[in-house]
This record gives sequence, structure tokens and C-alpha cells, in this order.
Amino acid sequence: MTLQDGTAENAGTDNAVSGEAPDVSVAAPVSAPENEPESELVSPAESAPRTTFKMELSFDGTAYHGWQRQPNGITVQEVIEEKLYRLFGEREHIRIQGSSRTDAGVHALGMVCSFSAPPSPYIPDWKLKKAMNRLLPDDIRVRTAEVVKDGFNARFDALAKSYVYVVNTGDINPFSGRYSWHMEDMTEIGALREALKHVEGRHDFSTFTVERGKIDDPVRTILRTEIVTFGPLVCMYFLGTGFLYKMVRSMVGALMFVGRGRMTPDEFRGILLACDRAKCKDTAPARGLFLKRVFYEPDAWLDDLPSRPPFWIA
Repeated sequence: MTLQDGTAENAGTDNAVSGEAPDVSVAAPVSAPENEPESELVSPAESAPRTTFKMELSFDGTAYHGWQRQPNGITVQEVIEEKLYRLFGEREHIRIQGSSRTDAGVHALGMVCSFSAPPSPYIPDWKLKKAMNRLLPDDIRVRTAEVVKDGFNARFDALAKSYVYVVNTGDINPFSGRYSWHMEDMTEIGALREALKHVEGRHDFSTFTVERGKIDDPVRTILRTEIVTFGPLVCMYFLGTGFLYKMVRSMVGALMFVGRGRMTPDEFRGILLACDRAKCKDTAPARGLFLKRVFYEPDAWLDDLPSRPPFWIA
């Protein structure tokens, strides 16, 4: 099964890089002997295979206008592509494919991207991670880097992905305020857990998306939901094969009415089944949302539940 997302929580089209590749001068080839096919006269650099890399990244999305490169603000993709351009000798602009397209202010523990690297200079995977982390700002880190088979695509080869949304029901402190939604009157955790189960399965999530007219198919499959608490921090976990634009934040915005005793779990289910954005409640702020992991092997998500708040990354 492959993902067919078109979202800010995970997303849409190939990530185009603005600007043209630099012009590289090539010496004129030696004339081919008479009757010898020209295809045999290929330079070593031209014939060398490109390397496909898969990188797993973590980033604090606070300072960025989301993942995908755009003209009105700095993005995570833009920063990574610029560092790759420097690392590979400024020979070409390397375009990376992200597994998701997180919205402005959303964080990631395990975003995955893939790209095809030029044959020269050759950089092994272990050196790629080390070199990139020297170049990148502290709020973007490469967690792993590996060479994968040609044709691997971080978005289309994904089988599932998970998100965690953090709500702080206690006091605000200088750290939790950056990575959670403060909601001290959210006390109905049992009702919240019951409501959350209604989104499991295959549903039309038109109620919980933005820009519905730009989405061909609003049906998505949620494999699992859970609530895990760490003191005053309530972590809502979502595992699915795909998510629509702002889908998780829209669901959390409505779920808060259940958690605060202002809506029943059955009323939340009715909002879901209405398939009508006008029935939706508030959209939760971006700062509490984390893309947790992206999965490329069946059942790799079985032990994925958070064992700590997501901003305490190991």
C-alpha cells in the first residue's frame, strides 16, 4: 500500500527547486573512429551511476514556514537542499522528496526524505550524516542516512506514518509552552479516549480538512489511535496510511470540546460522519503537533507508541 497524501500534515506534489542548474562546461569529445557508434564514447563521469540516499530528519518547526520550499518564507526543505548543494561541490541543485509536507510551525521527529546524488564527489552514507549535521542549523538534524535502491521515493514508498499531538493540562513553563497546546480544563480523558476511537478505520475525513476542493479523494485509513499521558502532558497518537491537509490539527480542535466536557463522543462522531467542514470546530495550533515516524516495512509500527513526550527525543 502506498500513501496518496496531499496535505500540509503530509502532502502533495514533487518538491520543485527554483532556479536552473548551473551551466557546466564539457570539453569537446574526440571524434569517433569511422563506423564506430558514438554511444560508446561516454565519459566516466557520465556513465557512473548516481546514488540514491534516504535520510531521516528531526526538526523544530518553530522558525520555519513548513517543509516545502515556497517564496514567502524559509522552509526546512530549502535549508537542506542548500546544504546538499554545498556538500556536493555546488555542481547541481539536488532536489529532495519529503515523506510529508508539514505545515508552518509543525515539528518532526522522523521526517524522511530521499534524493539522487551525483556520482562525483562520492560521499558515503556515514560521512553524509556527519557532514550535513556540521552544516545544518541546530534546529534541523540528520538522524540517519543510508544508501537505498534506485527509484526509492520517500513519499510514494511509505506504508504508514504516525503523529503525536501534545496538550498540556498543567502549568505553562518556558519549555512546554513551545511544544504543546495549553488546555488546563481538559479533564475528561475517558471521554476523549472514547471519541478518539471513532476516527479509526476508513472514513471520509472531509470535515477535518482545509481546501477540500483541491483534494480528489478525502477518504483515509486510520490504523490506530491512543492517548498516552506523562503527568500533565496528554499525548494523542494517530497512526494512518495517509492524512489530509491539516487533518490531525482539525481533529484535535474538535476533540478538545470532548476533553473539556462540552461535547459527547457520539456528537464528535456525528461531526466526522457529516463530511462537512462547516461542522468542524477549532483547528489546534501547530506547535503541539509532531510527525513521529514514517514506515516502509509492514507492521514496523507495532511498537510505535510514545514512551516519553515527543520533545524529549532520545
